[in-house]
Amino acid sequence: MVTEISNRLDRRAAILQAAREVLAEKGLDAARVSEIVARAGVAQGTFYLYFPSKPALVMALGEEMNTEMLAAVQQAVSQADSFTGAINEGVAATFEVMGRYRDVLNVIHSRLNLAEMRALCEEMYQPFYGFISGLIRQAQSAGMASADVNPELSARLIVGLCQYAGDECFVTHAQTPSEAYIAEVARFIRSALGLH
Repeated sequence: MVTEISNRLDRRAAILQAAREVLAEKGLDAARVSEIVARAGVAQGTFYLYFPSKPALVMALGEEMNTEMLAAVQQAVSQADSFTGAINEGVAATFEVMGRYRDVLNVIHSRLNLAEMRALCEEMYQPFYGFISGLIRQAQSAGMASADVNPELSARLIVGLCQYAGDECFVTHAQTPSEAYIAEVARFIRSALGLH
């Protein structure tokens, strides 16, 4: 039973990795499932056991990226020595993970229609929203952040800012160093939260 579960996870991971390679080379429209499975070394029917469509595959890549991002941000924040440090390190961790997904970042963020994107973002980002709003409330309780800040709304804005800035950095304006984006996003968040 354990071996079967492990094999299933390995096949899914192989498909996702192969899909990243094919999507990065060809984009979503030109990528063929037959090409993805050939590169993954699995049968074509196996693809559809895990992903009912190419858009579902893109959503899985987005979920994978966001899971890694949340883990990286939580670790960075837990190791920070101050709230300001948590912001700086959390933003850097976000960009580090997005940088690892730069090969398909454009596909992940641009191929869903608005309704799909809203539903997907709401589900995928809920853990981020809760984590960040909790940090803001802690900072407010400690007198480090402005009491006027709405933690829930600010958490959504921070996630959106990081998402947009990552797209700008790794897709639209790739010639600008990521360090410049990280510094500016962190500065913007610190200022918006009224850190004392």
